[in-house]
Amino acid sequence: MRLTKFFYVTTCALGLFPLLKLSHFSILMMIWLVLAMVNAVNNKTFSTLKKYKYPFVILSFFCLMYVVYLPFTEDFKELGKSIVKSLPFLVFPLGFLLNKEIVTEKLMRSIGTVFIASVIVLNIFGWINVLNFGWNDAWQQNDFYHPVFRELFFRATSLHLPYLGLLSVFGALWLTFKMFSVKKMLLLKLAGIVFILFSVYIYSARMALMCYLTGLLFILWKSIKNRKIKWTLSVVLPLCAIAFIWISPIKERYIKNVEKEFVLPHKEQQPHEVNYRYGILYCATNLISDHFFTGVGADKVQQRLNDCYGNFTYESYEDFTKVTYNSHNQYLDQMLKFGIVGLLLFLVVLFYYYPHSSVLYQTFIIITAVSLLTENIFDRQTGVVFFSLLNTIFVILKINTLEKSISS
Repeated sequence: MRLTKFFYVTTCALGLFPLLKLSHFSILMMIWLVLAMVNAVNNKTFSTLKKYKYPFVILSFFCLMYVVYLPFTEDFKELGKSIVKSLPFLVFPLGFLLNKEIVTEKLMRSIGTVFIASVIVLNIFGWINVLNFGWNDAWQQNDFYHPVFRELFFRATSLHLPYLGLLSVFGALWLTFKMFSVKKMLLLKLAGIVFILFSVYIYSARMALMCYLTGLLFILWKSIKNRKIKWTLSVVLPLCAIAFIWISPIKERYIKNVEKEFVLPHKEQQPHEVNYRYGILYCATNLISDHFFTGVGADKVQQRLNDCYGNFTYESYEDFTKVTYNSHNQYLDQMLKFGIVGLLLFLVVLFYYYPHSSVLYQTFIIITAVSLLTENIFDRQTGVVFFSLLNTIFVILKINTLEKSISS
């Protein structure tokens, strides 16, 4: 009984991952896996893996794809890095499927509360840094070339800003969903949403804000029955978002990006003139066109991109020889690694459990799919943990709910 309670508490503690250093979370994850195995032995549930082998394969696909590629690899060290980073995709489905009875609405609420609280605390750390620096000084000094707010939040959280933004807006969306599903503590929930969004707004996580707007419209569309209100909000909210962008630090980042020419980086350019994204897209699409069906291989992508970047003559403190630039698009990355078949399998697995799922899970999948357009979310362990943990819990909860409805 004590073991079961300890395992439950440890499971809830997994929601702390936004706050924990990766090394500390890895330790927590391994402790949780050991407890999951011991609990499975006590409850004699190892046979469930045979019954749920297909959900296990789907949930762990983003790790298994590298394992399957092992016989074809030439650079075992590089592929090994990918396997290690993607291990949560294997660990969480294994542990939760062996203990699937623990995955209930109560557990989902508990992990959600811990996750949202962690996201809020994370942003509080950022604001402490801002206040220590001085709000007025930060506001006056902040511009495209000296993004003071972004640097202060990064130092406080040690998270790459797109990932901090993604975690934050999903916390805000979870609170938004709760406002519609549980009509309690509405002011407290609203205060949490406003605080998170204002933080993301200040450090200019553009894609994260777009994800929130997309998720908010989806939740409203699913929750409101009146069609006139739905369509009105669908028009008004994007217009309000544009207005806020126009009077925020984000405005300059949008303008600078729009002003950049679509030319490959070269030595005549100044740092603010270089369109890094275009250079990356050029190399990625060229490689894909040459290896459309098979890809270049999971162990060779970065080296082949670097070879292409080597043709650019631009030199600076952050040029392509000094900073490692991946494809900045998970879909392109999948095609580079495994070709068109790999991309199609990726999309099937990503959206496999989307139909007939809860609104919150569908929102989670939508904002993940959108964020994958500008970041290789599954190439960083923060992104891997975020998706693998929550996706596994959502899916197993859906399986449990369906089984209970059929049995009743």
